[in-house]
Order: sequence, then structure tokens, then C-alpha cells
Amino acid sequence: MKRFMLPAGAAIAAIAPAAAVAKTPTPAHVRTYERAYHQVAHRLGSRLPGRNIVKDGVAANRAATDAEVVSSIAVLERMLTPLSTSVSAHSSFSAPAATSASTSSSTSGLPACASESGTNYSTGPANTNGSSGATGRYQILPSTAAAYGCSLATPTGQDACAQVIYEHQGASAWVGCGG
Repeated sequence: MKRFMLPAGAAIAAIAPAAAVAKTPTPAHVRTYERAYHQVAHRLGSRLPGRNIVKDGVAANRAATDAEVVSSIAVLERMLTPLSTSVSAHSSFSAPAATSASTSSSTSGLPACASESGTNYSTGPANTNGSSGATGRYQILPSTAAAYGCSLATPTGQDACAQVIYEHQGASAWVGCGG
């Protein structure tokens, strides 16, 4: 009976969508992910690595695929890579002057979805996420800013910090950008 079940199952797998037959994470990828995840949490703060997709899945009812784990490993490893230059000396980004005009213009190179608070650079209680502590125009966690050596105290500092985060983590650093 098993002889007949295997070909039928194989035929179904051949015509099923790729997502339905996505490969489960390999044990080596799981170990690498867990190691990188715990290193980020230890070095940069427990909230910084985000959801543990190996342990908790990528959604409430779906486990992570091998491709998603591999992609997340790359992001975690970039987070662990020390910056070669400080934010103030960052050569590829020229932050606008901190004027009222600069608060309404978009920051060069960042996707619009990164501006989670529109043009509100305030770091006061009204513009700070009560559960995570993220603050300012880009809703950056203070621990993330500290990890990248940047300041959230001024609009220019927030722009520069967001640019460095974007260069290291990509748009997925912001929930509104699909992260």
C-alpha cells in the first residue's frame, strides 16, 4: 500500500504551490540562527532581534521556512557587524540642517514607509511607543540607536541614525515597510 501512496503524494507535491512545499529549516541553519539571535539579544538588547522565527514562527499559524531562516541569519549577522565609521562621519549620507523646512522634507535614500510618525521628530511621551519605547520620526528604539552609536535628540541625529539602520538592515527594520 505504501508503494501507491508515495507516487500519489509526489504527484500532489509536484503540482502544489511552492509555499505549500516549502523546505523546513535545516538543523545547521537552526543552530546558526539561534546563535546569532542570542548574540544580538545579549549585545544589543533583548528587543532588538525581534521575533524568534525558529521558536515562534513567522505568523501565528505558520512555521518559518529554510529560506526565511537563512534570510534572517543574514540580517542578524549584519546587526552584529561593527560599524566601520561613526554616524557623524558617515560619508554616504548628508543629513539636512535641523530647520523647520527639513522636518517636512523626505530623507534622501530612505523609503517613505520608514517615517512612521510622518514628520514628527518629537521624542516626548506623545510620540513614544508605550510598549516598546520606540520614539521620534522613525520610531527607533533607544537601544538600537545606542547600538549604532547615534543620537535621537535632534532631527538631524534621527535622520542620520535612520539612514545607518537602513543601510545595515534594509527596509525590513520598519514594520510599515514589511518588516
